[in-house]
Amino acid sequence: MNTTIPGKSLDAQFDLLWQRFSRLPRTVDSLSRWSMRVRRWLTPINVSFIVPITDPAVCDYLSNLQKTLAPYMDYAPQPSEKLHVTLYQIGYLRAGLPLSNTWTRAELDELSDKARELFKNLPPFTVKVGPVNAFPNVAIAEVHDDGQLRLLERAAASVIPDDRRVVPTYPLIPHITLGYFGNRPVTPIVKVLRPFRTQPPITLTIDRAAMTLYYRGLGSYRTKHVLRHSVEDIIANLPLGVTH
Repeated sequence: MNTTIPGKSLDAQFDLLWQRFSRLPRTVDSLSRWSMRVRRWLTPINVSFIVPITDPAVCDYLSNLQKTLAPYMDYAPQPSEKLHVTLYQIGYLRAGLPLSNTWTRAELDELSDKARELFKNLPPFTVKVGPVNAFPNVAIAEVHDDGQLRLLERAAASVIPDDRRVVPTYPLIPHITLGYFGNRPVTPIVKVLRPFRTQPPITLTIDRAAMTLYYRGLGSYRTKHVLRHSVEDIIANLPLGVTH
């Protein structure tokens, strides 16, 4: 699904994203295409570099957006403790055979050690969070910067050997996922989101990244609560601008 305009500004990419969403007849339900059991089997433990969102003011801003959108979503929103910006998807935690894009925990520990040494030489920076926008399946908060996130993305990718590096299909479009719509008419969602598109963004200081394991939780629960029951394990904290 092409959601960016390669070579264009980030503002242009977000504008295109909104235009495309506004023209859709219905949202896309990307969480209910298979049974819960089959989805767990097909979706192993994902490994990614992320930027966790912990700033109280930013979390409040995102929570208010989630409350506004709640009546227009079939799924409970992304829990506040799991809000993040994805920097780079490394692959999957290896379970058994050495399949493509899979890693052992020992290998991930080596990657995180390299990333920690690299990231400590990169200074903290600020970004702007907002306004709200949407992919066909999820509501998002835009993240605007002056290229620092792309620098951090390239730094994350650089610690991975060339022959095992996952090349993104499209350029990074920084965002924070708020929640999944399910299958709903788009017009009512556009009407409720449009006033929020003109609200000023909020400032966020990014002073660390993390390596995480993300997977669907075990047990019995309603599909509506799939994000609430997902598991996000931070296996490495990676501070920026560490001085000795």
